[in-house]
Amino acid sequence: MSEDYGVQSASIPANDIFAGDFPIQTQAITLAANQGALARGQVLGIKLSGAVAAKVSGTGDGNVAAASITLGPKALPGVYVLTCTAEAANAGTFKVRAPNGERLANLTVASAYATDQINLTVPDGANDWDIGDIVTVTVTGKAVAYAPTATDGSEKAALILADALTVGTSDLAAVAYRTGGFARAQLTGIDDAAVLALDARSIFVR
Repeated sequence: MSEDYGVQSASIPANDIFAGDFPIQTQAITLAANQGALARGQVLGIKLSGAVAAKVSGTGDGNVAAASITLGPKALPGVYVLTCTAEAANAGTFKVRAPNGERLANLTVASAYATDQINLTVPDGANDWDIGDIVTVTVTGKAVAYAPTATDGSEKAALILADALTVGTSDLAAVAYRTGGFARAQLTGIDDAAVLALDARSIFVR
């Protein structure tokens, strides 16, 4: 996930899951319920579960209704930042930046905004939006076993489970590796696409 909360550097004795000496970091995660037994070394994706918008700063008072936010097939967990770049009476323009820093198409106030990541409408309020006003959209998710044919976020390999666990009918707190070098033969659910996705996140599989 894009947030760094819960990230720790780990000093862990070498064993068969690791390969090379790239620094290992761990991250606190929440495993989604009803996954059953998961092995240490299970490749994980993040299944997106919702989005919430909030006004961070500025004078505009258009309220982004949660019901207006939907997620596209390429949505990312983390915070989307919408910044007003042009003001107008009963209108305006926002630039949109994804959690990974990617610049998305501009958003026009009071018009439906649709991309392959997020879809929403930023309404015009009693007070017009001003240049520099900021609205954020936070996309949340829970860790699940990597599923390359899914379309809910879990098709993007993101982390490696640190300990074998059984996930019952409730979500479960756990720890995952977010950086490091790992032995491919010891990972569960790995494929070539996952290797490439993990490499981009400083998880190197050899």
